[in-house]
Amino acid sequence: MHIIWLLLALLVSNSEALGNEGKHPGRLVVADGKTGLLQVLDLEKGELVGRFTSPGPANVYSAPGGQYAFAIHREQNRVTIVYGGLGLEDHGDHKDLTLQTPYIWATVNTGPKPTHFKSHGNQIVIYNDGDGTMAVFDARKLGLVPDFREIATGAPDHGAPVALERAVLAGSLNRGVVEVFTLGGRKITEFAGCPRLHGQAVLGGTIAYGCSDGVLLVEQQGSGFIARKLPNPTGTPERVRVGTLIAHSMYPFFIGNFGQGLARIDSSIRPMPLPAAPVRFQFDRNGLLVVLTADGSLHTLEASTGKVLASLKVSEPITASGEGAVRPGLTTGDGVAFVTLPDKGEVLEVDLGRLQIKRRFNVGGNPASVAWLWVDGVRH
Repeated sequence: MHIIWLLLALLVSNSEALGNEGKHPGRLVVADGKTGLLQVLDLEKGELVGRFTSPGPANVYSAPGGQYAFAIHREQNRVTIVYGGLGLEDHGDHKDLTLQTPYIWATVNTGPKPTHFKSHGNQIVIYNDGDGTMAVFDARKLGLVPDFREIATGAPDHGAPVALERAVLAGSLNRGVVEVFTLGGRKITEFAGCPRLHGQAVLGGTIAYGCSDGVLLVEQQGSGFIARKLPNPTGTPERVRVGTLIAHSMYPFFIGNFGQGLARIDSSIRPMPLPAAPVRFQFDRNGLLVVLTADGSLHTLEASTGKVLASLKVSEPITASGEGAVRPGLTTGDGVAFVTLPDKGEVLEVDLGRLQIKRRFNVGGNPASVAWLWVDGVRH
């Protein structure tokens, strides 16, 4: 009988080990909207495992690989790089996940008024509005050296950057152009005709930029680039435009905001209405489109058509606007979404399959921007 119980115990243990392979829930980095407080939340334990003072309020973003988060402090001219504590132990044929204590790895000065952050592949780029320079990081060097390449565009602007493997693109709001540079900072070419340029996303070899009158598509062909313009649909109301863009590798189109709804962008711009104006929108890891709207509701959508699949009330109507306003943040993971509630000091975890609130995390203060950290690995 003792042997039978031992065999059963081993079977259960092996089953749990296989079930945990690569399926840890990860960690969140939460930035306070009014202070420099950065907190790290372990989603498996359901508790805070890190609490740090940084230069000031920040927008936070996950870096490629899911081990680090970048906190962009625009008004303090600083960037804080947080190690989230998801370590990888290399065993040659595989890597094991180890849960460690988070820490601030580096605080750097990339330039005046760092604002827009964009990652693609192994490249990270931050645009500094104060002087128009771009700071390009290699994500593979995170944890080793906090150095970066600086590329100058020549003038202050509100820029939309993208760093590719062999080129860096800079979209200009004030000049309405996209400039293409080598990694060494030499300007290769530029494309005009995108007034009040804002927002960018990458899909394969195409980069989409939002313009006041449409979307500019810049396509990489061999060692060069070409561009074409998609105009806004006929009858588009004044001031309705695409200004934020996202993409997911499973779809052959971009999604952008468009007035009171979203738009699908491929060979044209096709509006997709929503019950209220979008405040935040993202794809989850599996390609589900998730939208937080101004009426305080979270929605899941069929990405190709914009059909609302389900809706859930998560907050009061979101009315804060303008520079310095603290608004709820949204990030998505593997079948889950996380919504910050600044006025309640909470972070909500929402199951996207059932669209139900799974957990509420009381982090205090005014949680605003949030980033999900997740790495592949096997936990022992």
